[in-house]
Amino acid sequence: MQNVTIGERLQQLRKEMKYTQKEFAEFLDIPQPSISAYENNRNSPTVDVLVNIATKCNISLDWLCGLSASRFSVSTMSDVMDLLYVLFETNELKLDIDVHDRLYEDIETETDRWHTSLTIYGNDRDHICNGQLCLIIKEMRENINNLNSYAIDDESYEFAKSKCRMYYGEPRVTRKEPKNLPYEDRIRKHYDWLQEKYGTKEKKQMHHLNNE
Repeated sequence: MQNVTIGERLQQLRKEMKYTQKEFAEFLDIPQPSISAYENNRNSPTVDVLVNIATKCNISLDWLCGLSASRFSVSTMSDVMDLLYVLFETNELKLDIDVHDRLYEDIETETDRWHTSLTIYGNDRDHICNGQLCLIIKEMRENINNLNSYAIDDESYEFAKSKCRMYYGEPRVTRKEPKNLPYEDRIRKHYDWLQEKYGTKEKKQMHHLNNE
């Protein structure tokens, strides 16, 4: 990997997020002159500033410092789990989970295998980024297939990834806020959810179980 400065990474990140320097400075709560100095490599951000940028932009410190080509630090299954939680906790996305782990007589066959799948409905009107995520995954599949089939080299692959990030950089997404509801309110909402999903019968059964 070619040597990349923190300033170059910051410029790349800001442009991909489609911020002006002023908007980027406000987002990071950093003075605009400081952002300009960082981007032009006149000054180096402190460790606290780097951590702040990495946290707010959901990127790894290694990538920000030019030590890695990967924006996310994924070295354990805990890191993978954290990335999945971020997806499921995004307001503008909805991923449906299907866990198929009930095999006939617990025997796996060629047509009946233990698997888990995530489904994203592109035309989900309540989750405005679902369609965009479907298009992103389609393009990712093409880029990965091109790399694995030796149709492109590593440099072209990284360029394709960067181009995809630039094109699909908007809109910004938000995280779900924790719902610290009183016990009674939470139970009431849970009943409402059961009724909407399964109907009145299951709601009554759940109410009966909770009162035993």
